[in-house]
Amino acid sequence: MSLLNKLSDSLLSATGRTRDRAFLDAAMAASALVATADGDVSFAQRSRLDDLLTSVEPLKVHDVHDAADLFRIFAENILAHPEEGRARALKAVRRVNGDSDGARLLLRIACAMARADGPYSRPGMVQIRRIAMTLGESGLELDDEDAAEAFAGADRPYFITVGNHKGGTGKSTTAMHLAVGLMTQRHRVGCVDLDGKQGTLSHYLANRRETRDSSGGSLPMPCLQRIEPATGRDREAAEAEETDRLEEAIASLADCDFVILDTPGSDGHLTDLGHARADTLITPLNDSFLDIDVLARIDRKRRLVLGPSSYAEMVSEQSERRVANGREPIDWLVMRNRLAQLDARNTRDMSRLLEQLSGRMGFRLQPGLSERVIYRELFFSGLTLLDLPANKEEARANPSRWNARKELRGLLDVAVTRRQTRHYLH
Repeated sequence: MSLLNKLSDSLLSATGRTRDRAFLDAAMAASALVATADGDVSFAQRSRLDDLLTSVEPLKVHDVHDAADLFRIFAENILAHPEEGRARALKAVRRVNGDSDGARLLLRIACAMARADGPYSRPGMVQIRRIAMTLGESGLELDDEDAAEAFAGADRPYFITVGNHKGGTGKSTTAMHLAVGLMTQRHRVGCVDLDGKQGTLSHYLANRRETRDSSGGSLPMPCLQRIEPATGRDREAAEAEETDRLEEAIASLADCDFVILDTPGSDGHLTDLGHARADTLITPLNDSFLDIDVLARIDRKRRLVLGPSSYAEMVSEQSERRVANGREPIDWLVMRNRLAQLDARNTRDMSRLLEQLSGRMGFRLQPGLSERVIYRELFFSGLTLLDLPANKEEARANPSRWNARKELRGLLDVAVTRRQTRHYLH
């Protein structure tokens, strides 16, 4: 049985919820996203659209000419203005979000369009993944063999969230160095600045772009999405708007290997959203008793743990939700940023408490960034340690910088290994 026949048969039993204008808009938007993935709409894809409109039950209830015109408008917008056009199409796709039956049907329609010209192309698979992520169907198992092949082939990005309820712990510096480090290993990297109001990561990347343009060099640049907090008075509406903004941003980065989310240094809805996405969570922590309360409530005089902090409870809750949805728990790393002014006793006491907390809360300890002036200096040029020359002469002349490189390589190895492990398990 052909893919189109199987698709038609599976859709005949669909519920009436899909037989409305919202589903038609979403279906034509999804079809346009896939059809334009290779740069133009082919004759075979136009023929496939005609077949879908006249043979698939939930689409047959609509006027075929209206549907074809809708597809054409979406496709022309995407081809004329790719970023804006895809965002508009994904917004239409999102109208089916929350309808599991509609989401499955929509993905099968997208897969049918993707196969119109033969085997799935990588751009087509990326658009299928983008549609799936927009629908919240990242863990969907398709019973259609061909559709499942395409869905699996367009693997979603690995999400690394850099989070902490405190500011000034080096989150944006860590995010930037991770992004550049992964790009030097030839990974496609996207960044989401969830702290859009302060925009430290966005400013860092703007400085980097200015340095690149003024020097005529070839500094690698990740794709950046900046999320501004919603300003509406109605909390529920504001949170819904922020959720939509993040979903649109992540969908636009569907062809990345890694997406790094830099979160605000405070509690809030955008912070929660960033942590909910985390495959790996990196929490930079200044190695000081003034900052350890981000993890737990501490009796500082007796150096005893009284209980988890609100931040630790939030991370635990987000991890439990992932498990309940059939996904792996958050891989949580606490990254100790060493402070030069700490004496040996404080260092030992911090180590003891963090080891104790690690066992109780399930995070792993990772060496972090030392307090070096160079990190602050690099910000203004948009550079990272990995952009600077690395050779034996530098190691002898600047051992501190050389050691910092080793710290960063250790962190990169953790991120890449975790992503490879996920691929192996699935």
